[in-house]
Amino acid sequence: MAANREEILANFQACTGLENLDECIMLLDQNDWDLQRAVTNVLPMDIAPVESMPEPSIGPPPPPSSQFYGSSSHFDGFDPPEFQFHRGPVISTPSGSMSFQSTGAFEPPPVVPLLPPIVPTPSSSFASGGGGPGPSTSIASNSNYGEPNRKRLLNFDVEYRERTIPVSIPDSETVGTIKAVLFGEINVSPDKQILRGFPGTGVDPKDDVRLFTLNLPKETRLFLLTPEVTNPTVTRPQQPNGDNPQFLERLQQNYKLIITHQDERKEFSLNFPGSRTIQEVKQDVDTLIDVPVRQQEWRGWPNSTGNDDSLTLAACGLDYPCHRLSVSRHSQSHNRSKPMNLSTDAASESDEEYEDACLPYDDQDMFVDDVQQRKFEPLLPSNVDDITSALIHFSQEFSSRYSEQHPVFYLGPIEDAFKEAFNVPAKDRKLLSIYIHHDTSVQSNVFCSQVLCSETIVSYLNQNFVNWAWDITGDENKAKLLNWCAQHFGSVAASTVRSFRTDQFPLFLVVMKVRSNTEVFKVLQGNTSLDELMTNLINAVDVFTEHQQSEIREETEREERELMKKEQDEAYQASLAIDRAKEEKRRAEEEEQQRKDQMEREKREREERERQEAEEQKEAIRLSLEEQLPDEPPDTCTEPITTIRVKLPNGDNVTRKFLAQHPLQILLNYVASKGYQTDDYKVLTNWPKRDLSRLDCTKSLEAMGMFPQDTVFVEER
Repeated sequence: MAANREEILANFQACTGLENLDECIMLLDQNDWDLQRAVTNVLPMDIAPVESMPEPSIGPPPPPSSQFYGSSSHFDGFDPPEFQFHRGPVISTPSGSMSFQSTGAFEPPPVVPLLPPIVPTPSSSFASGGGGPGPSTSIASNSNYGEPNRKRLLNFDVEYRERTIPVSIPDSETVGTIKAVLFGEINVSPDKQILRGFPGTGVDPKDDVRLFTLNLPKETRLFLLTPEVTNPTVTRPQQPNGDNPQFLERLQQNYKLIITHQDERKEFSLNFPGSRTIQEVKQDVDTLIDVPVRQQEWRGWPNSTGNDDSLTLAACGLDYPCHRLSVSRHSQSHNRSKPMNLSTDAASESDEEYEDACLPYDDQDMFVDDVQQRKFEPLLPSNVDDITSALIHFSQEFSSRYSEQHPVFYLGPIEDAFKEAFNVPAKDRKLLSIYIHHDTSVQSNVFCSQVLCSETIVSYLNQNFVNWAWDITGDENKAKLLNWCAQHFGSVAASTVRSFRTDQFPLFLVVMKVRSNTEVFKVLQGNTSLDELMTNLINAVDVFTEHQQSEIREETEREERELMKKEQDEAYQASLAIDRAKEEKRRAEEEEQQRKDQMEREKREREERERQEAEEQKEAIRLSLEEQLPDEPPDTCTEPITTIRVKLPNGDNVTRKFLAQHPLQILLNYVASKGYQTDDYKVLTNWPKRDLSRLDCTKSLEAMGMFPQDTVFVEER
């Protein structure tokens, strides 16, 4: 099944010319992979596919270098229609072969017309810039020997001398097939042909190399060299030969043409490749100065051109890199636009008729001045980079062309128009109208001037719609619009727009958004009358209003729910804030209490430490004093001895003997050695009442009247 789908996909691409695989797969999915139905839906309705020819029997494949099979293109039983511009007859060979004879001559098979006249369409190799006019040869093979599952039609523009020969063949064919086709055009046998310019190849591929092995793009430019042929019948001897390397280099160079428009006093600086023909240059200049090619009078072309507009710039002898030219409108074209003088005689009238007859004539020759006065600029430029600027130009040109009274077009990308119409509250939403213009449609002027610019239509559109417009006259702008339609509306809408014929334009699309889906509600063609358009607009607004009211109710209910939820959330947040405040206050109080407890603890520790240090200091002093005390005199001492009894604050009594000659300080040191220093305690005598610690400590105990015995009291100060 997968292989079958690949074949269907390849056939679909060959029929439609679409190269985007994702788009092709999407279109086939929409048509359940029915190839015939998919091709019918994609191709324009006014183009009928060419009848397929019966497939001839296929025998074993011969060597590619000696013969090839030719028929209309077949892909597994399906004959895809061909839609190409052919610059000459389409030839096809029967199942017979082209072969070389022993003499080396190349004998072509008889040319048998197998196809009816082909309808030209834009999917041609001519549109790819293939050069000047010339016959186009399309040869397809039905041999599947060594071919991939997916076949592609390759287009070659072969540059040979001053000619460009287009060749279209499937990639299952060989390089020799290209040479065989060229043989029918230039009458030079393939063994004398050298093809150069195959991309990605360092050497020239051999004749038996299949094209699909070269991985070629769809469009390829080749150069044909015939070094053994000096003067073929198809070329002019005075023109450069294609096998000249310098000429090949000139074909790839860019020529700068400085063209002066004599009538308008304007100068244009244009760059063209060397492969561009003089005719193509004149056609390009026509788009700049609005002077048809038949009415252009040129000065500055080299004399070697011989008024042959099919020559390339590289072959006509232009100055490189810059060449100056001048162009003006043919003087006779001005004379024809002037009023006829009825007083002229018959001879002068005959002369004027003869002069007119000398010029090419077509429908545009009638009322030349009148047409020029009514000629307008395109609504959109061809190469649009800034969408906003392009739409401003569209609006201004629309106003000057049709009426100042027209719908207010949204000046911005279509994505922004979507946001303006739909990405707003339901009560503010509007419908989106998309006006698709095509300048070549005869209905455009009537629809715009008489319908779209009607006061009632303009008022109703501006009130109920966001209006957006685009011009698809140019292929690039059309591709942009189809891409946007596929992105925003889906491939079905893009296919619908693509399927309309040019004469059915302009289109008026009414787009609405229902819930989350954006859909095209109505597609109106350019033949719609004022009443029909108004009726459809009112109907669309009624349907949209019904959905809008429902969405407004739902949006109101949703807003009420969201408001209630918001209030509940705010109340909850307020409650949380209160709880957080309480928690923070409690935490702060706890931290403050912990700080106070810490300070109190540190204070107690400090005081305890200080107390211990004081006690240690006192103990050290006591021990020091105790060591400094003289020994208590023994009973056998012959010196006078006094006995002192000391009453301590704790109620204890201690008695010690001292020499009568010992100073009072010895007694005070003894009391201090018991832990009662004179700084904190007083040493008192009962009679007479006195504080010994305040007296002269150097006097002896005997002098103090404390001999032979006495009693002292220790009290806290």
